[in-house]
Amino acid sequence: MATHSSDSDPKITLYVIKSTPTSGANIVKVLSLIEALSIDHNVQVVPSTKNDIWFHRISPTKMVPALEGLESNEGKRLNVFESSSCLEYLVDQYDDDGLYGGKNIWERTQVRNWLTMHTAGLGSFAKMWLTFKRLPAPSPSSSADVFDPTINHFSAAIESEYTCLDTRLSEPNQYYIALPDRPTITDFATFPFANTQVAQMAGIDFEKWPKLKAWSEQMMELEAVKVAMKRATEF
Repeated sequence: MATHSSDSDPKITLYVIKSTPTSGANIVKVLSLIEALSIDHNVQVVPSTKNDIWFHRISPTKMVPALEGLESNEGKRLNVFESSSCLEYLVDQYDDDGLYGGKNIWERTQVRNWLTMHTAGLGSFAKMWLTFKRLPAPSPSSSADVFDPTINHFSAAIESEYTCLDTRLSEPNQYYIALPDRPTITDFATFPFANTQVAQMAGIDFEKWPKLKAWSEQMMELEAVKVAMKRATEF
């Protein structure tokens, strides 16, 4: 029977499931930052986020990734759920120099602006698109007239987000999304849903956004991202 980590464990715990197209992307976000900051951690694979009741205390949404931090309150370890919240917690706790979360109020606000946009926009749209694409194709006599427009709606929403990001990256000397000179948690959050492979899955020609494509290729070369992408497939 699966159990959660010990309250006396001196490492944070990252909760994951065996990789799927949707969960894998969100897990890569958090793993990329963990690798970039060399954070000591445990990984625990949750056999069933639906049926393992103990996990619902850690993630009320029953979704991964989720974290347990080192902090405790009346014997209960701090739980962190939703990938963007996990990223913000990790920079608050481990990014002393503000490299990935921002060094001052201007930088931190830019990071939060674009991370919030991702959370409400591309992160949501792309996940729903992948969810619908994984459903069995409807039969001709069923709800194809509803199913296909839904897929098309999310594809159009993804394209709109790509256009916004490409415009941002077209600004002078803007090499990354939130800050001009270096990747932040915003870039780690965005990359898994903005790259050539995902665009191809969505039937989208990624060449239409040259700045975004160049950015994604640049992100792909980061060692932390490479390691995170490999690890996410091994759970």
